[in-house]
Amino acid sequence: MRSSPIAFGVAAVAATACVLSATAADARDRPFSTAKLTVRPVIDPGFAGSTTGGTGQFSVVQIERYRCAVATGAQYGSPGGAMDISCNDAQPYRQDFNPDNELAIVANPKVPTHLLAGSNDYFYRINNSTGARQALVPTGFFTSFNAGASWVDGQVPMKSGNGAGDPSPAFNGKLSGSTPQTGWAMMAQLENVGGLNGPFVSQGNVSVSWSADGGITWSGPTIAMKGQGASIGPANNAVFFDKEWLTVDNSPSSPHYGRAYLAAVRYLNDLHGAYAESPVYLATSDDGGRTWSTPKKISGSNPLCTAQTTGPAGQCDEDSFPIPEVAANGDVVVHFANSNIDSAWETAGELEQTLLAVKSTDGGATFSNPVVIAHLEDGAADTPWSVIGRQTITGHQIRWQSPGTITADPTNPNHWVVVYNDNFAGTHDAAPASCLDAIPGTAPDYNPCHAVTNTNIYMAESWNGGTTWNPRIALDTSAGNQWFPWADFHTNGSLAVAYDSNENIADPGGGRNDTFNHVLLTIAPRTPSSGAAAVTGREVLGPNGTGRSAGEQVDISVTHWAGQYVPQAAWPAICGPDGYTDPPVTNAEGKDCNVFDGDYTGLAVGNDNHVNVVWTGLNRRAVSPQIDAYTGAPHDGYAQDAMFARR
Repeated sequence: MRSSPIAFGVAAVAATACVLSATAADARDRPFSTAKLTVRPVIDPGFAGSTTGGTGQFSVVQIERYRCAVATGAQYGSPGGAMDISCNDAQPYRQDFNPDNELAIVANPKVPTHLLAGSNDYFYRINNSTGARQALVPTGFFTSFNAGASWVDGQVPMKSGNGAGDPSPAFNGKLSGSTPQTGWAMMAQLENVGGLNGPFVSQGNVSVSWSADGGITWSGPTIAMKGQGASIGPANNAVFFDKEWLTVDNSPSSPHYGRAYLAAVRYLNDLHGAYAESPVYLATSDDGGRTWSTPKKISGSNPLCTAQTTGPAGQCDEDSFPIPEVAANGDVVVHFANSNIDSAWETAGELEQTLLAVKSTDGGATFSNPVVIAHLEDGAADTPWSVIGRQTITGHQIRWQSPGTITADPTNPNHWVVVYNDNFAGTHDAAPASCLDAIPGTAPDYNPCHAVTNTNIYMAESWNGGTTWNPRIALDTSAGNQWFPWADFHTNGSLAVAYDSNENIADPGGGRNDTFNHVLLTIAPRTPSSGAAAVTGREVLGPNGTGRSAGEQVDISVTHWAGQYVPQAAWPAICGPDGYTDPPVTNAEGKDCNVFDGDYTGLAVGNDNHVNVVWTGLNRRAVSPQIDAYTGAPHDGYAQDAMFARR
């Protein structure tokens, strides 16, 4: 048995202790945590705030029924530039400042101009007289029948609970007709119940809805994986499914054509809500998501998995971010991050992750034991931390994740690629292991282990169907940080990769990068002897709507701003922006830095070889009804919009 050596410093965020109470005393990204911000932070207990304002009252049902439309034009931009596909309507539910993040996208295999995207779609209730802020977070959908020129923006129904998200869209080609209006769309999501005035979250289900009209009207969800108890809380043996991902076998020549594969991690509580395990589970559906097989554990065992919290030696059961992918011949490979392999930890107890893969050649009936893809430099001693106790990258406060995604080469079913971001080239493991006891550190930099990130985009390849993987290959090593990559193949075997990057951004302070770009990279087709990657194209995807910033303003947030979680003396000034003021505050560096804009971005290459890219943009200034305790005025900053580009 292994007990965690890391204890989060709660004193630094005493104003919002309920935020950190959802985190385990280790470096894992426990489910839900602060990602959806369903807690109600109190900025200053002595501040009564305004008795006016707020976003009004609305129910979950009202939100689920709400629809709006977006089209190419001056306000939103165009697919040829970078288009905001999220409605920014002030009425009826104040969508003009509410976030969309964790964007994912797919293209219909029969009609590649038919697109479906998903997001965490926030709706806030704000009470400025009490300082309370409640977020309802359904899964948003975006459907386009015309290659992204116009979109319908709405919400997928929830089976139960008051929170959803972690969208994973898919099309079932076998059940789809020949028009967008007859496409069979699917959307997987999490579902949970959050308390109105506390940090505990229960239920933890994974559900799937389907649409027979291309993604306009949606069925009630089917529960594919069922949680139980207050697993983000003190409950014993509670279960919470998280980090789900859905994919469909859309190859007509596959023996399992039309089968849907749904993977997730199952978080299990030990006594008093302590972490026990989080193995990967998988379920399948052969009827478009209407029914699902009983989920089964597939993460398996490997002699390298020696570090255990509760499980037996060899079990690779402390996992996150499983992504299933299907090759043209029907083989399935699931890649995931694992923290059982302590032989890869340079600093004792830092819980570095290793990317692993398991494979099925019989439609998911059985899986191989896991093999190593790559060891990561993403442990607790490898990065700075944020004010909410999450790992971040130097110069920012955003929650950072490393696992990336997996994709299969349509020209060769034995060629698989995993694209990920990692701090391999940065400064890591630079302090004694005792630094872990000081996590998350203190202002201004929240960096007790003296890490300096230089996160780059890397690729791992397998040329034997996922049995073994070659050493990492660098795709982008630009100065600064790159993060949240997603990748897909063109039909000729070239690879498209999109990600956030803050290279080539003016930085007068010399130590931080206050904006970022979303970048699209193209890699030439490869062979087993190719060696270094050949980059054939690199483009910054800039918004072309009116009144928008050219770069993404990650350090001036309208909703997820750091100053609402800690008092002024604890602001993370390391993130700037350089010389930032917010009158009457003359030195506001660190006050408005974004602590969360999702864990991933999205990309899908259609059968027409067009690349469809989505990401969380922060290029539109907005005003929230939340009163800023430091300025006495409604808080303003950059909204998290659902951005789309097509190339």
